[in-house]
Amino acid sequence: MGKFDLVEKYYRRWLSKLPSNDPSLCVLHQRLGVVADDKGEYDTSLKWYQKSLETKMRTHRSYHVNIGNTHNSIIAVHRNKEENKYFEALDFNEKSLDIHEKHLPADHPDMGGSYNNIGIVHHCLGHYGLALNHYNRSLKIRLKSLPGQHSDIAMAYRNMGPVYEYRDELEQALIYMKKAQTIYEVALPFNYPNVVNIKDDVKRVEDKLKMKKKN
Repeated sequence: MGKFDLVEKYYRRWLSKLPSNDPSLCVLHQRLGVVADDKGEYDTSLKWYQKSLETKMRTHRSYHVNIGNTHNSIIAVHRNKEENKYFEALDFNEKSLDIHEKHLPADHPDMGGSYNNIGIVHHCLGHYGLALNHYNRSLKIRLKSLPGQHSDIAMAYRNMGPVYEYRDELEQALIYMKKAQTIYEVALPFNYPNVVNIKDDVKRVEDKLKMKKKN
């Protein structure tokens, strides 16, 4: 609901009451990482995720699905920071996918997350065909496993739009961007960054399409 400071205050209060060996610390660190990421405090987010990962590595087998989830979270923060460690990120993502494949059903939402993250890295590297392939696999899983208005489905649509835009397939780009916009406008406050950004994306592609038709 956007009440990040209130949530963070609650989690920190919870953190102060737990002993250092409490097994739920890894969950709490993960949630604090999510809050910091949502607030745009990416370095802080990475510190919380790293703490969560260290705790999970001590207490779970190396292929435990929760470790894969934390890898995904770390990758997402690096993406938000717009760092260029793409091959490192690709390695992280492929490890996370391997973990999920060993422990999850094929249509589990976390599988969709892994395919989405691999698609993002290929997108950044300019591998547009591979990016679309992974985005499509992610979208199919999310459509099967999540409610129709879930923000992760919107994310899949939003990620696919720019790939088609870069390939100059503007009509297709606009279709996916508008699908993302429809979900975001229902699921999120009007001034939420995802809502604002997708409106800008749609406007940009619409303008490009108009210019293309004129020429």
